Amino acid sequence: MIHLHDVFQIPELGLTPVYSPPGASPLIRWAHVTELLDPSPWLLGNELLLTTGISLVEDPNEWDAYCKRLKDADVSAIGLSTGQSLPHRSVPEQLTAAAERHEVALVHVPHDTLMQSVVQEVSNALNKAQNQDLMRSLSLQRQLSEAASSPEGLQRIVNVLSQVLNFQVVVLDDRLRSLARSDADAESRIEPIRDQLKSRLRDGLRWSISEGGAHESLVVLPLGTAGRLSGILTVVAHNQLAVHDRATIGLVASLLGILLERRYASQNHQRMIESQLLDHLITKRKTLVEAHRYFAEVQIDVTRTHVLCTSAIEDRIVCDSFIIEVLEFCDEVLVTDMGGDERLFLLIGAHESLAQRLEPLIVSTGIGPAGLSEQRKLDDLHESVAQARFVRSVAESRDVSLLERIDAGGYRALMMLSTAEVRHQFADAVLAPIDAVDSATGSDLFATIQVYVSSLGNHAATADALGVHRHTVRARLARVTQLLGRDLTRPENFLELWMAVEFRTSSRDDA
Repeated sequence: MIHLHDVFQIPELGLTPVYSPPGASPLIRWAHVTELLDPSPWLLGNELLLTTGISLVEDPNEWDAYCKRLKDADVSAIGLSTGQSLPHRSVPEQLTAAAERHEVALVHVPHDTLMQSVVQEVSNALNKAQNQDLMRSLSLQRQLSEAASSPEGLQRIVNVLSQVLNFQVVVLDDRLRSLARSDADAESRIEPIRDQLKSRLRDGLRWSISEGGAHESLVVLPLGTAGRLSGILTVVAHNQLAVHDRATIGLVASLLGILLERRYASQNHQRMIESQLLDHLITKRKTLVEAHRYFAEVQIDVTRTHVLCTSAIEDRIVCDSFIIEVLEFCDEVLVTDMGGDERLFLLIGAHESLAQRLEPLIVSTGIGPAGLSEQRKLDDLHESVAQARFVRSVAESRDVSLLERIDAGGYRALMMLSTAEVRHQFADAVLAPIDAVDSATGSDLFATIQVYVSSLGNHAATADALGVHRHTVRARLARVTQLLGRDLTRPENFLELWMAVEFRTSSRDDA
């Protein structure tokens, strides 16, 4: 359709407005000539109705009923042709008043302008408008295809939608992190539906959101191929969406689905590498040098990390949903399944108090009891893992969903003893013989006593945690007893060793 003001712009017709209703210029579907007193049964709506008014010459008062009938039939405008040889030499005042009363646009058609010429020119204008929509759609499709094939395809596609159609666009990954956006305000527009998006992730590609109003429209589509969700497209338009707008959004979803599928495969590979890296660091099959090199390449800052030890999570969707929630207050999350009844998460760059945000998530997902280490650098990963595992065992004994390191095993009381430097000097003095042997022979007696004191002197639990036979544990502990010159079965000696281990694995920075 075209607007009435577009018809006024056709110079060959010379049409002029007599009365224009308030608001936007009326839409015109077609121009139609009729002299019927009541043509409404044959009208579709949005017509420019052309007449000489010959049926209303005898009773001018009929103009009011005439305009009302046309208004009820959704006629957009009445065009009256006047002149010396026509029924009306000028536009009747009664017609103007009736048009104003019923808010129907009124147009004057000059005597020299044939009404059939008006029909012809309006038809031409409608055809041109339709072709313009088609040409614009074809041009937009070409721009989008070119954008998709560029190195920065995601952002280029978003830029085209923003610049050409004035849409606000955000593309999210499968963990609801922004991959591309049209402007900073675009993300804030989807915040009210973020919880709804989280709940939709379980549905794969079998959903969509479409909300429309007179002044704004929202469309949210899942992205991916082969039934697997790899991202989400959100579009906010500042008007009602036309048919060709929706077709364009559909095309964009297809292009983004292809691009994100490639990214999804790459991202899955990266997550597998990160999970293996974390696993290998914990089991010492990878060195910290290798780990730092990898994190530097992917630009992840690992100076502030926590380890979270939870119950094993069998359902991948539950695990992914948990990670999505945690990413709202952490820069990155790595996860590894060490087997057995536990799962370890490396939480990188927490933005705020972790325990307060984690506890309701752990309760809602049912992955407790869980233990949270203190904040450490990646270099202290083994100590963080040991802390998290120990705290989880304490949380289990206390029947709580989550416990922090500071709240477990007398840690708070221990940390009140002197300064961090003095505490570490005490630990170094007690553990010096063990450190010397580990350094000289490559043994790992410290790891054995760390697990031993955490399990409260239980040989079987220590052996299970280390993956060795109980006789091996007894042999190592005998060696520790020989090096320290202390009988570890005596409570005072066990307490001193436990305190030394706790101080060694605590942060060197005072709170």
